[in-house]
Amino acid sequence: MKCDKCGQRNKRSLPQNARLHSLFMLLQDSVKAKDGEYHSAMWWKVMTKAEYLGFAEFRKPDGSVIQVIRSTADLDVTELNEFMTRVEAYAAKRGVYLED
Repeated sequence: MKCDKCGQRNKRSLPQNARLHSLFMLLQDSVKAKDGEYHSAMWWKVMTKAEYLGFAEFRKPDGSVIQVIRSTADLDVTELNEFMTRVEAYAAKRGVYLED
């Protein structure tokens, strides 16, 4: 989505961001990962970003590549909705739901 006035992409909204972080907190409190452990909300955020957003690659002068996990701060409204849908589907399969 783009702004009607300036043509720039609409960045994610604060309510979207708050909802996503609420979901990570629920995962933290309710779901054991494949290793059988409960993990922090930050852990869930990093793991879901790695799984569903992927990585940006940067080539160093020596030819080696640095991979950096994509940031949700760089997503527009539509992209963040798509990411949230995937994370919510993952959570729902584990019995975790956000209240609307």
